[in-house]
This record gives sequence, structure tokens and C-alpha cells, in this order.
Amino acid sequence: MKNEIEAIQASESPQTQTKTQQKPSAAELASPDSVVQFVLPSKAELVGEVRPFYDFQRGELVHVGVKHDKDGTAHTAAVRLCREFDIIGQGVDTYGDHYRLLSWEDCITGAEQAIALPSSQIGEREGWQLLNSKGLAVTSKRADKDLLADYLHNHGSKERYTIANQSGWQQGAFVLPTGEVIGEPDSRLFYPAAATYRPAFTPKVTSQAWRDTVGALVKDNPLPMTAVACALAGAVLELIGARDGIGLHLHTETSSGKSTCGDVAASIWGNPAKLVQSWDGTGVGLTNSAEFANSMMLYLDEIGAGDARKMGSTIYTMLNGVSRTQGRKEGGNRAKRTWLMTLVSTGEIPMSQFLNEGGHAVRGGQEIRMLDIPADTGQFKAFDCIHGRKDGGEFAIELTEAARMHYGTLGREFVAWLIANKGAVNLRIKSAETRMLAVLPPQAAPTVRRATRKFAILAAALEMAADAGLTGWTCEESFKAVGVTWQRWLAVFGLASRDDERLIEQANGILAANQFARFVSLPMTDKEPNTINMMGYKRIHAGEDIFYVLPHAFKDEIIKGYELKKAIKVLHEAGMLERPTGRDAWTTTIGKSMGNGYKMRLRPCEDNVNEVSSDVAIHAIK
Repeated sequence: MKNEIEAIQASESPQTQTKTQQKPSAAELASPDSVVQFVLPSKAELVGEVRPFYDFQRGELVHVGVKHDKDGTAHTAAVRLCREFDIIGQGVDTYGDHYRLLSWEDCITGAEQAIALPSSQIGEREGWQLLNSKGLAVTSKRADKDLLADYLHNHGSKERYTIANQSGWQQGAFVLPTGEVIGEPDSRLFYPAAATYRPAFTPKVTSQAWRDTVGALVKDNPLPMTAVACALAGAVLELIGARDGIGLHLHTETSSGKSTCGDVAASIWGNPAKLVQSWDGTGVGLTNSAEFANSMMLYLDEIGAGDARKMGSTIYTMLNGVSRTQGRKEGGNRAKRTWLMTLVSTGEIPMSQFLNEGGHAVRGGQEIRMLDIPADTGQFKAFDCIHGRKDGGEFAIELTEAARMHYGTLGREFVAWLIANKGAVNLRIKSAETRMLAVLPPQAAPTVRRATRKFAILAAALEMAADAGLTGWTCEESFKAVGVTWQRWLAVFGLASRDDERLIEQANGILAANQFARFVSLPMTDKEPNTINMMGYKRIHAGEDIFYVLPHAFKDEIIKGYELKKAIKVLHEAGMLERPTGRDAWTTTIGKSMGNGYKMRLRPCEDNVNEVSSDVAIHAIK
């Protein structure tokens, strides 16, 4: 039978594989809504010897074989393989995997289905499960499945596509989760997950209607304007070669308007009620959501619903945009998945506090990836201007309703503007960076400067949207709104490295808490000291307590969780660790038969220069 099938395939003329309509354009082929019908050779066209063939009969794909008996050679009865479908092309994804592209009408919903079936799954259990789950009702007989596998491999259109594994920037164009393509791609694109997310991303009303309602209410309100900037900035990150994403965590007590800001941001791309997701999920699930939001924004509500014990690494993965390394059963590793996106999160407590409660030692890298933004610093908590409404609560309800009735247009139009103005994007980002970094004093820590660059991306994105006439706000209003939010973040975060500050606080706290119980006073008396779990020695010099911390206590307690060389430098610069003169080592001789120790003192009491400098920076940008 196999040889006979191969014989018919070899004998089919090009005319028997033509389409019933003219070749669609690249734009039509890129759309999952386009269905291209292909005609199979009929029995009448198969002249000469009797040969097996495939056909569509009564809405089903069938195979007609050949039988040989005493009466000669004849066709067998048609064998049903599955419901009718079209093979509209073939493609390769960014990882080099091959696919066959299938399209058909769903027999229940009547909607068009379009999937990319991995070639590696054709004839395998996973492939049959996928087709059955989409409604093709594949035959259960093994021999008939082999015939269907042969058809999937060797029939249908040979049109070439690039398989887009994710939405966002692909082949010079922008693919939306609905499968819509903005711009002209360099090659035909196919996005497999098209129909799944159509309800959430289908736009409602026009961009002008958004400006007249949501935009008019958000005007003069820095926090929701910054949330809009965050939503828009997702489409900018890849164009400027950003290394990681940008996260804003809006935190304050309940009923303050932070979720309203999240809804406003989500309205840029789609329906906020359908786009909002919960932190209550697995690390893999949250990472998958981040990948799905590539070149757009992910909206996660109420961080308190998540598992604080696992959240630290998840936040890193989501905003770093690189999947975990996973091995293949056959050997080697699977190709890593990458993405770039922005994130708006809400919660009643700061992200850093949430992670601490889960037992995580928060690091500066996490804090500048997910920026803790206080959402109660406006005159009306999350809002600075309520445009004549009775109070902040009434304003928040009206704004939420507006955002959930007007959505999905600005993101599309902003992407179209970016495509037309790609050459100007980097210049706009650099200009905003220069303007904001110039405000920072020289002592600002590298982490503060890195976070400031992220705020500059938000400011530039909002300025560009203003230039495109999308928001109804001017460029200067847009920059100032993000600048005010940056100032409010800076007032809390400060100018120093948060990692350094945490180390100093940790070391100072341990010394202060143990100075009377775990340090032996010098000079020692004849009485044998009774000190449990001794950390070292203490001497009073010129009215000041000097601690000689034993090496094991210094490394295991004083600087626990920090690298030795870096910790020594930070504590020395903070005036807590003294370096002995005339030697390379940092330890000093404590006394006869007492060994060596780190000579330390409690943190000097002085004015908080960090806060004063922040205040100066806050006023300088205005």
C-alpha cells in the first residue's frame, strides 16, 4: 500500500495541486483569518492504472485505496481519516523546528481555527492529541493514522512561513496576540496562538474616544500617566536593545486607586478585565505569562496573593526575560526562550517587604527591576487631580469604568508610529536619560542611575505617544508626570546603594544586639570570662566602644550573605571597619594569645546626607 501511495504522489501533475482561488497576498497569508482551499486530485483525473488517492467527501478527509482480486484491480471503499481541513503552508520557527500549518472551520463554534503542527509530532501521540483537542476528530485506527500522517507530511501548500513563537516584534513587524500583524513583515508570518486571546485584545471604540474619556481623566495625574508610559514602553524595549524589562509595583493600603492605575495601563493593549492576572500562580505559570506579554505589558494584581517564598527568583526570571535552562530527553539542552516586556503590579506592601517576609534577602537588582512606587503620595492618594469629582473614591470608580469601556487602540497606533519613526526612538531615549541623569548628584549609586534610566525610557515613551497625538497630553506634561513619579520613588529609595545600606544596617544591628553578651571586655580580669557563643572582644577607648570581631563571627554573622572583599570596602567607607596601618591584611592583633580580629565600631551618628540629597534632586527637576 505504501508503494502504491508513493506512486500516485509521484504521478500527480502540478495542475492537480492548484488552489481554487488566486494566490493571496502576504498580508492575507499572515492573517490566521484567511483560509486557502486546496483541491485534491479526483478519480476522473487519475487516468491510466487504478491508484489510491485522498479526497474530501461530505466534510471529511478520506482515503480511497486499491484492491486486487480475481476480477481485477479496483478502488476500495473510502476510509475516513478526520474532519476536513486545509494545509495552508509550512514553516520554521526561530529555534529551527519545522511545522505544517493547518486551517479549518470549527464544527461547533463556526470560528476559523489555525494551528502550527510541529512536524516532529506528526504520527505521534502528541500530534493526534493536539488535533483532537482542536476538533478534527482523528480516526482511532493505527493503520488509518499512518495514512493521515503521510497526507500531513506530503500534501497541501508548500508556501513558506516564519513561525512566530511569541507576539511582539517579529521579522520587522509587530504581531499581536490575536494574530494581527502591524507593519510589513520581512517574510510571511504565522502566529499559532492567534484565536485564543482574541477576546482580551480585540479593541473597543476609537483612540479618540479613549482620549476623550480615559485620557481626559488621567491628565494631570502623575501616577496613572506613568502607568500608561509603562504600558507603552514595552513596545520600545527591543528597539533600543534593552537588556531587561521594567516593572512598577504600586503599593499602598486598599481602596487607594492603585488597581485603577493598573486598569488604565492595561487599556492601552486590551480589555483590563480580561488582561488582569493574579500573583497567585506557580513560577512557571507567571514566567509563561511574562513571555506571552513580549513587547507589551503584563498586569498582575495584588502581590499578597502570591507565594513570598518563591517570588524572588520568579521576579528575576520574568523581568530578565530568559527562560530556565532545561535538558532534552535525547540529550543536550532545549533552546532558551527570551522576551522583553514591562510589568505593572499592585499590592498593599512594597515588593521588598513582601520578599523579606518570605525569607528572601532582597538585593538591589530586584529592587531596580521591580521598582516600588508609593501609590498614596498624591493629594487624593493615587491621584493628584480629580477634575471636579466629589472625592478620590468617586473619581477612581469613574476612571475604572472608562478604562474598561475604552481599550485596545492606543497600543496598536503607538506601534504603527514606532514603525514609521524607528530612527528617532534611540535619540528620544538618550535625550530623556541625559535630562534626568543630570539632576542626580555625583554620589548617586550605580543602582540609582540604572533605575533612573528605566524611568527615562518611560518618560520618552510617553513623550513619543504625545508626539503621535495619541494621549491628548503635551510632551512636557508627559515628561513631567514620569519625572514626578521618579522623584517620589527617589525620596523613598534614596541615593545610596540599597545593598550597601542593608549590609551596614545588618553589621551595625548585630554589633549593637550582642555587645553586652557575646564580647569579652578588655582588659580582662583574673576571673575566667563566661561568654557563650563568643564573637570577640570589646575595649572602651576615648569613650567609644571598639569591637575586635573574630574572623569566623565576621564572615558567618556580620557580613553573612555578602562577598568578603566588597563587604570590607563598604564597612570601611562607612567608618565601621578600621584597617591596620603597615599591613595588607584587614585583621589586627587583639592581644597576647587572643589571635587576630576585625577592628570595628558602631555606625557613626551623623546627618542623613542621603535624604537631604534626594530632596535636592526632587526639587531640581521641577
